[in-house]
Amino acid sequence: MKTWVSSYLLSRRLHNIGSPPALVPSASATPSTLSQKPLRALELGAGTGLVGLSFAALQGDSATVHLTDLPEIVPNLAHNVALNVELLNRTGATVTTGLLDWSVAPSPLPTAEEQFDVILAADPLYSPNHPQWLVDTIQPWLSRGLDARVVVEMPLRDAYLPQVKEFRQRMGELGLAVVEEGEEVGYDDWESADGGALAVNCWWSIWGWTEKV
Repeated sequence: MKTWVSSYLLSRRLHNIGSPPALVPSASATPSTLSQKPLRALELGAGTGLVGLSFAALQGDSATVHLTDLPEIVPNLAHNVALNVELLNRTGATVTTGLLDWSVAPSPLPTAEEQFDVILAADPLYSPNHPQWLVDTIQPWLSRGLDARVVVEMPLRDAYLPQVKEFRQRMGELGLAVVEEGEEVGYDDWESADGGALAVNCWWSIWGWTEKV
């Protein structure tokens, strides 16, 4: 029920994170092929859905966006999508919601048609299990095209720095490399001990395959 600082930051950054090939039409694409195959995006651990909804609003009818989380979170996620139906209809965006548990491997594995061109995740690491689960979830669901992208943002809180390091290592072992990255400061929506806003340093990154697999 809470939107964390990295979700706010990533949502605000989506329009100017650069233009990975997966986010723009290729030079050889024709209007007919573009209309037949919209960009497919998946948000992992969507929470309130801010990141995925923002992406959908920006992409409009050129993308379909699937927001996922655990069973106890999906009803509120779907409710938030319904609250934004006027915006989504105005932009022509298509948004769906569903269950996706990172700890459970998909069976059967997704086909190439079921994979996603873009995977989004904000603040996804808050357990020692999460780096492996997250990367193990990205692996089957991310399209194998060289223009596929993973876009993530996470807070650099001291308690979870080992998980961030492990995530980077596992992504590299999977065959993904950072295309673009940076750090920025945001503020959680509760007060620190001294009564001021709680500043949080966050790391954002865009990943792509190092070679076609």
